[in-house]
Amino acid sequence: MITPGASLDNSANSALRQLIVAEIKAAGGRITFARFMELALYAPELGYYTSKISLIGARGDYYTAPHLTPLFGQLIARQLIEFWHRLAEPVEFQLVEMGAGQGLLASDILSQLYQHEKSLWQALTYLIVERSETLREAQRRRLEHSGLTAKVKWCELSELEPASITGSFISNELVDAFPIHLIQMVGGQWQEIYVELDGMGQFTEVSAALSSPNLFAYFGLVGLAPFGYEEGYRTEINLAALDWLQAVARALNQGYVLTIDYGYQAVRRYHPLRRAGTLQTYNGHVAGDNPYLNLGYQDITAHVDFTALIKTGENNGLKTEGFTSQALFLAGLGISDTLLELTTPGSSRKPDELLAEYNAAQTLINPTKMGNFGVLIQSKNLSSSETQPPLRGLSLII
Repeated sequence: MITPGASLDNSANSALRQLIVAEIKAAGGRITFARFMELALYAPELGYYTSKISLIGARGDYYTAPHLTPLFGQLIARQLIEFWHRLAEPVEFQLVEMGAGQGLLASDILSQLYQHEKSLWQALTYLIVERSETLREAQRRRLEHSGLTAKVKWCELSELEPASITGSFISNELVDAFPIHLIQMVGGQWQEIYVELDGMGQFTEVSAALSSPNLFAYFGLVGLAPFGYEEGYRTEINLAALDWLQAVARALNQGYVLTIDYGYQAVRRYHPLRRAGTLQTYNGHVAGDNPYLNLGYQDITAHVDFTALIKTGENNGLKTEGFTSQALFLAGLGISDTLLELTTPGSSRKPDELLAEYNAAQTLINPTKMGNFGVLIQSKNLSSSETQPPLRGLSLII
């Protein structure tokens, strides 16, 4: 946890640092932490996500499920096929992946659909929403290599017309990277953390009045009392996630929203004992808690509040189909069958290959690793969904 008011070391991309310093000065001497994080991650050509290609994977700073095994995308494809069937197999079906990283999940899903559901493949348009041009180029190269680009288009979420999508929006580890507001309990009141410059020109934190009334109103949205937290309690509020989901709901005509990420529902996310919040950094697969180090060279992230997504969705026409863990979600989609196959004698594959794939699959469902991730499925304009059995991915909710 960073101590408010303390001068902080800055090992940074110098051009990015100069950009942030200039904005602080232009803003009258301080900016919200949310704005600092926005620039650190997404400043054009300088931010963490806009300047690096190899930020994910073994040579990067962290890895996601598609980097472990294609099985993750193959199982997601099973759920998407069920979405298509429940929509009565429309002749035009759009999949919108938001934040597609290096294109691994898109490649795995598209390959699975091409091989196993030709009718859906014929109806499919795969839209990728990606704000980083660097990552867009990486996605294009991967999909061109796989021969899958004919089905793919790139766009901005803001470019989608209202009620233009029949199909599904999907995201994996996207929402945790949205810029968050930092707030802290000071003198029995919530104050916001701002970033300014100290006398040595270093970034330093100060607390002052909330920059938006929506920060205080957030507690009512998720059903929590805004007070009762100890002095110094510090946490994060992701207003950008609410704006994002409102835009998704507006663009969706009929279909589903599938959101996978690490996080909790609000009661756990804002538990009084979680007094330091969930803000983390990742650099070279090493977790940290100082967002001002390695500026532009490290990821900055915070856990998702799924209650906020559920309530915002319901306020914008989305029905909550269910919320579960990634372990139970993938179990419902049949990952146990794959594990059984990998341990059944008689395979022509090398033992070390089988072991590597088995370990990767176990990581996806291990409750101390990715198995604890949250999976939220929301729907829109599906009047018959209440009379149908649960979706496969939600069939094991307990």
